[in-house]
Amino acid sequence: MSRLPVKRRFRTGEKGAAMVEALLSFFILFLVLLGMLHVFYFFTGQFFTDYAALRGARSRTVGFADYLVERESRVNAIGASGRIISPRLHNSGTKISGYEANQFTMEKTLIQRYMVGTTWLEYEYWFGNPGLKMRINDSGLVSNVTATFMDYIFPLSADAVENDPYGNSQRRKIRMFFNGIDLRGSASLGNHSKVYLED
Repeated sequence: MSRLPVKRRFRTGEKGAAMVEALLSFFILFLVLLGMLHVFYFFTGQFFTDYAALRGARSRTVGFADYLVERESRVNAIGASGRIISPRLHNSGTKISGYEANQFTMEKTLIQRYMVGTTWLEYEYWFGNPGLKMRINDSGLVSNVTATFMDYIFPLSADAVENDPYGNSQRRKIRMFFNGIDLRGSASLGNHSKVYLED
């Protein structure tokens, strides 16, 4: 016995329902993925902030001066510090093939020269707002270093170029969703600088 094909009948207005449901599902999926991206950036920034504080405390415990502790901390926070601002490694607007590899090679030299004080080095999130603020405190036999990224910017931000009163163009971040968040890392280590600095 053969069955006759059944004709499907759609109620009025249901033809686009599947498309609307798919769009809503994709929107929710997009929001979840975007949230995961922001959480990843938060944990990465927090990791580098904690590491910067630890390296700063380690430098302080062997007798480094405050400015050297700050340099050590800033260098170890480079992974979360944005783009290099000074010195400029290329002309703005020029596309250079293999630029990233050249920048990495040049940064290795610049970091060494910055640590000994022969070159100035500045990254996007080191100074200003957002910026990396350092607090160094010695209490008895313990050195405490706190590193804080103030108003740390998350991925959904765009660059705007504006001119200051002197005619210099500066990049500024336009934030889309978040005003930024403070990432704080602190470390405390026993201060052994007297042992290292004895004659």
